[in-house]
Amino acid sequence: SLLVALALAEGAVRLLTPVGGGSGYAPVRSDRQGRGPVNSKGYRDFERVIPKPDGVRRAVCIGDSFTWGVSVLVDDAWPQRVERTLSRERGERWEVVNLAEPGLNAVQEASRLASEGLAYEPDVVIVAYVLNDSEDETAAEARRAADWVEDERRGPSASLLDRSALVRLVRTRVRATVENRRRVEGFRSMYADDYAGWAAARRALKAMGGMCRERGVPLVVAIFPLFGNPLDARYPFADVHAKVAQAAAEAGARVVDLLPVYRGLDGALLVVNGADDEHPNEIAHRIAARAIAQAVDEVVPR
Repeated sequence: SLLVALALAEGAVRLLTPVGGGSGYAPVRSDRQGRGPVNSKGYRDFERVIPKPDGVRRAVCIGDSFTWGVSVLVDDAWPQRVERTLSRERGERWEVVNLAEPGLNAVQEASRLASEGLAYEPDVVIVAYVLNDSEDETAAEARRAADWVEDERRGPSASLLDRSALVRLVRTRVRATVENRRRVEGFRSMYADDYAGWAAARRALKAMGGMCRERGVPLVVAIFPLFGNPLDARYPFADVHAKVAQAAAEAGARVVDLLPVYRGLDGALLVVNGADDEHPNEIAHRIAARAIAQAVDEVVPR
């Protein structure tokens, strides 16, 4: 009876597991052939001249992989969408200068704004804040991510059990549960009041606010959720969003918390490739671009 039950369960898993899976958006190798334009400064953007041409309005975007547009086409990433939206709806010629780079944290973003961003004479600065922006080398989340990468590098074993769809399903679910608990704990630890990385991130936000205020340039801070979590009442970082929003507001920014914008949506439809790539896909970028463009329209006089 036990063997029959296991055999039936194995067959059911094989029949019901979708082939291919995914969200419907084909991920691109944005580190290689799908990367799109890379300008002379090494950014995933078009050439932008200095000084700013007459009749051009500019937004400078600072961020990490969410802004760079990992695994999506460059035209699908939110900075390009904001450029098109502002140009169309305001009847102005807009350029959105994308100075993002995967892996940047808040301190590095402030440094990049000071060293490069302000030279583009922006009419507005947009900082895309992701919850790992307070991360430093001591972060528990960094260690968890390193462990995960090492496990992926090793790959699965070649045992007979690994050929079983049922075993793979159970093993994947157990591993996902354990990893998600570590992940939640890791990210929350990066926002403890006494965590050095969070203190540095607050100083960075304040510094970016000061730079913009000195030049009379509005600052918009868009806070992205982590899409690998339920985007409903179970989302485990709502209070962290509130902390970041308060720090950004104290820095003088117009805050756009994107969590309410995504509330109630199926997270599986917003990521590039399920648990294998939880970066925002084209749908998520499109939603973010609409909210960010609206905030820019509110803070930049026509």
